[in-house]
Amino acid sequence: MKTSILTIATATLLSGCVIYVGNGHAGDLQHEERKLAVNAVDLQQLVADTGAGKLAIHGEAGRDTVELVANIYYYDAADIRLSLQSRGKAAVLEAGFSQSFYQGNSPYIDLVVKVPAQFGLKLDDGSGDSTISGLQGDLDIEDGSGELRVEGGNNANIKDGSGELTVSQLTGSLRVEDGSGSLQIKNIAGDVTVDDGSGDLTVRAVAGKVTIDDGSGDIEIDGAGSLTIVDSGSGGLKLNAIAGAVQIND
Repeated sequence: MKTSILTIATATLLSGCVIYVGNGHAGDLQHEERKLAVNAVDLQQLVADTGAGKLAIHGEAGRDTVELVANIYYYDAADIRLSLQSRGKAAVLEAGFSQSFYQGNSPYIDLVVKVPAQFGLKLDDGSGDSTISGLQGDLDIEDGSGELRVEGGNNANIKDGSGELTVSQLTGSLRVEDGSGSLQIKNIAGDVTVDDGSGDLTVRAVAGKVTIDDGSGDIEIDGAGSLTIVDSGSGGLKLNAIAGAVQIND
């Protein structure tokens, strides 16, 4: 299988220099901006392994490249792991650091990634807020901690650790395994299956069947084809506009 190396932009220093972030003491984080891109004409998805830092992935109609801007906050440039290349039908992104333990503030990488709208996504993300929007393909997302917002996509499988999770505008079905934090789901064309730990759960405008196994927190369902609650856990339950059968097992 042929691998295409990064094509459009190589790593660059922001303003031609390294910026120190902190109070001028030894051990302060340094800052560097890098831009990378690959041709996406023959590609179908983004496969990303990202660590700490903010992440934004945007699908754009008519785009034929994958482009990223990385703002890197680090101690030692040799520890930085940042690459983007094509492998088979996927653009493969890796962003993080070679060490896993640091004294003081931990390094992180803030990423903005632009991909063709028709792309799917396979993401393994560490910590930090993440936004995924404008994609039309299938989504497979595993997120550690931080707020996660997903808007758009076909079928989605999401495993979320902690932090607020919002999923909307799917043309297919959704399966969610959520640890802690509030969960909001709306405008889903297919079925929705939720295994929820703790935190309030709100589901609105689901065309298909909704199946919920809940730990703790309030549940509100406003619009579903049918509803099965395997375990309602602890918390209030509010139901509205359920078109079909409702089955609640406590």
